[in-house]
Amino acid sequence: MTPGEFADLVGLSHEEVETYRSLGLLDPEQDGLLDDVDLVRLGFVRHRLAQDAYNPESLAAAVREGRVESMYGRRLFEAGSPLGLDEVAARVGLEADQLRQVTSALGFSWGVRESDVKMLEVLRVARDAGLPWEAILGFTRVLGDSLRRIADSEIRLIHVYIHERLMAAGASEEEVERLISGIEQNLAPLMDPMLQWLHREYLLEASMEDAFFHLTDSETQAKDLGSVEATIAFVDIASFTALAEASGDDTAMQVLDRIDTIVRSLLVERDGKLVKQVGDGFMLAFHDPAAAVHFAVATQTQLARDPELPAIRVGINTGPALYRTGDYLGSAVNVASRVVASAMPDQILLTEPVATAASKAGIEIEELGVRIMRGVDNPLALYRVRPTPKERAAAERQR
Repeated sequence: MTPGEFADLVGLSHEEVETYRSLGLLDPEQDGLLDDVDLVRLGFVRHRLAQDAYNPESLAAAVREGRVESMYGRRLFEAGSPLGLDEVAARVGLEADQLRQVTSALGFSWGVRESDVKMLEVLRVARDAGLPWEAILGFTRVLGDSLRRIADSEIRLIHVYIHERLMAAGASEEEVERLISGIEQNLAPLMDPMLQWLHREYLLEASMEDAFFHLTDSETQAKDLGSVEATIAFVDIASFTALAEASGDDTAMQVLDRIDTIVRSLLVERDGKLVKQVGDGFMLAFHDPAAAVHFAVATQTQLARDPELPAIRVGINTGPALYRTGDYLGSAVNVASRVVASAMPDQILLTEPVATAASKAGIEIEELGVRIMRGVDNPLALYRVRPTPKERAAAERQR
């Protein structure tokens, strides 16, 4: 939009917008047009000017000299138009089509800037080192998706828990901006070191898991590239849709957060990991089938202590699964999803190999018989964890 249109949109005078443009605080490209990034720049400027230490001229000088911490780094005020992909490809040593695939996988909606070129060279190094291109693309998809979620969470955390609540409590816009500015100034320098620390810790954990897989003598590993023996558990919250309709989305999300906290804490104790969360359901992975069943029993027990929390359904299967870029795929996963769909509230349903492992670990199991399930070729024998007398009495009361 034009500077005049931008001024009318954000409630500034045309003179103020032109002053900020002349200082490079808005429209650093100096193309005479302002866009959605300029809305973020204006928010940054307003936050800093709310502090007595700055006026527009001193803030512009601090930005140019790199004396102002920003959670966006240098990107926010970087001048210059995005580079052409053909030019960037030639500079980093990739084919133009390869670079297009990578920028799409990473979600480069902002285009490649001069400061991005050096970072993209790592892709050429990875390719030249012998990493298959499909593996590079898979990794960049995970990297882009994960960091986008992290960034979204950072901004939404500040907006929902600080901005909205303070405004609802009657705080002035100036007070809110001053507080948010302080949070950003203190948070920005800590985020990159924290992400690097977490990456190192999870890299060690993933290396230990990989070493475990290499020790496992599996015919499937020899047949299918990336195949691993895994126990997959699906956890669904019973009547979650009804809860949301009856009590509202906010109450339902608070319930989901409480269950999420319980699930994650018990996962750590049982050496499981969260593969993904979709809506009110969790997909989990374990090395040991018995550990997965122990986790399910412990989760049910803890949820039952709080009468405000709904029941869950659990389905568990074990077998070979294909591991691809952070996810598990294949028939073992499909069977587990069908099993949980057959479970009633408060039921933990198991396939035969999981039931055998659980029984050997001292967990009481009941046979339910054979079921025919959609998408599963052969009839499937199902088992369930035997309810305790207390659980049976509670179920009878609910009837």
